[in-house]
Amino acid sequence: GSIPSYTTKGLFLFDQLPFFQIGMNSTLLLALFFCHWMADFSPLSTAWMLKAKQTGSPIFPIFVHACVHGLLMFVAFLLLETNFKTLLLFPIGFQIITHFIIDVLKGKVSVWISVLADPSSKWHWFVFGMDQFLHATVIISMLAMWDTLTICAK
Repeated sequence: GSIPSYTTKGLFLFDQLPFFQIGMNSTLLLALFFCHWMADFSPLSTAWMLKAKQTGSPIFPIFVHACVHGLLMFVAFLLLETNFKTLLLFPIGFQIITHFIIDVLKGKVSVWISVLADPSSKWHWFVFGMDQFLHATVIISMLAMWDTLTICAK
């Protein structure tokens, strides 16, 4: 058989891995993960937001936190993608809604099962890791959604 040729959309070598051969842009993927890091682990995540995230309430600060994620990722899409700007509502809306739900549920579960709120417990870190895994899955899903939407819009 012949070796298929692929057009590399991103800047990094791992664009040649099978996962990225379906069209996923590694530059945008890394930008979205950077946005996630900025929104969760920098001063953009305020004490007001962090306090609410610990218990899953009140929900308004958590919603604002999710909107910070959405705004940063919107900017990343605007800077790195040139077509179909109106379609950005779908992946950005998906980010805001899922980030909000994941953070509220993590906070509520930590209240219901108190050992999860204790950083000296291995279960606290297990839940933290699961939280980050879910957020990463959402980010990858956003790119898959974007690829699908832009292919259909052509």
